[in-house]
Amino acid sequence: MASPTSDKGGDVAAEQYALPSSTTVTEAGELAVLDEHGTKLPFKDLYAGPGRHLIVFIRHFFCGHCEDYVRTLSTHLTPAKFSSANADLTIVGCGQPHVIADYHKRTACAFPIYCDPDRQLYAKLGMLTNLDLGEKKPEYITSGIVGGTLSSMWTMIKSGTKVLGGGNYSQNGGEWLFEGGEVRWCHRMKNTRDHAEIGEVVSVLGLEGDAAGA
Repeated sequence: MASPTSDKGGDVAAEQYALPSSTTVTEAGELAVLDEHGTKLPFKDLYAGPGRHLIVFIRHFFCGHCEDYVRTLSTHLTPAKFSSANADLTIVGCGQPHVIADYHKRTACAFPIYCDPDRQLYAKLGMLTNLDLGEKKPEYITSGIVGGTLSSMWTMIKSGTKVLGGGNYSQNGGEWLFEGGEVRWCHRMKNTRDHAEIGEVVSVLGLEGDAAGA
């Protein structure tokens, strides 16, 4: 089977872990993210402090697969465990600020959440857009395709007009580890179910002996 390609062409398998140039990181750092109140701040503020900063870009705010991922992260990698690794975690979605509070509640997320409605950061950092499910169900997904789809649809129905602020459905995300203002590791989703597995994140953070069950 041929390797999947990005919107601009090229081998996704090779691009998935490719670190961005220092110029790209600098430019991305100046782009804005918004908190749940709509307050803007430069992206670089999310990783400006000491230590390491894992930033997870999810898909739209009604993606059941990403909700499973955020719940699993919150369960297996608590704030205390991140602190023990001299690290912190921030979530960024591609929807509007007014849906963030509900997302926090649905996922019981223990970490701060921001958004990039214009998807400028997603584009600058080379994250892909597609609706491909991929061939393999990842370990972090707790429901089947049908169950997950129905759950997402029910959440969208209950959200009423807020569903319009969920974000672009074809936008995929990824995981980015910053330290000292530089990207030390990254993983771009090649399809809608391709967040880095929890075990990989645990390994990257050096928490293998402190995250049993992840």
